Amino acid sequence: MERDEILIMQAGKKLNQLVWWQIFDMEPTPPNNDMNLLPDYSGDMNVAWSVIEKLKSLGYETSLMNGQKYKEYPSQTYGCKLYGNGESIFVLGKTMPHAISRAALLVRGLTKRAPDAATA
Repeated sequence: MERDEILIMQAGKKLNQLVWWQIFDMEPTPPNNDMNLLPDYSGDMNVAWSVIEKLKSLGYETSLMNGQKYKEYPSQTYGCKLYGNGESIFVLGKTMPHAISRAALLVRGLTKRAPDAATA
């Protein structure tokens, strides 16, 4: 999976599965392959906060921005900046959990590690 693919991913089951697998080091699929059992990392701020806490434990700090106006991306008004371990990225999303999930995948190096089969 390429960086650009992550940056255009919509919130939902596919993004949640990638967060489940890459950020929390869980099995590629949830119990009984039921995608409805996954936490809604990309849609629920209370659940997305667990992503921030996990990244903090790995040495990353987070800055969150909301209600911003980005000329090139008018529908994406939430931003998540992650920095630490010699890395710094800034990602936009339609909601804050959406931005956090995208940023988390990028900072954890998903572009180098995720097989396409895990995103099905």
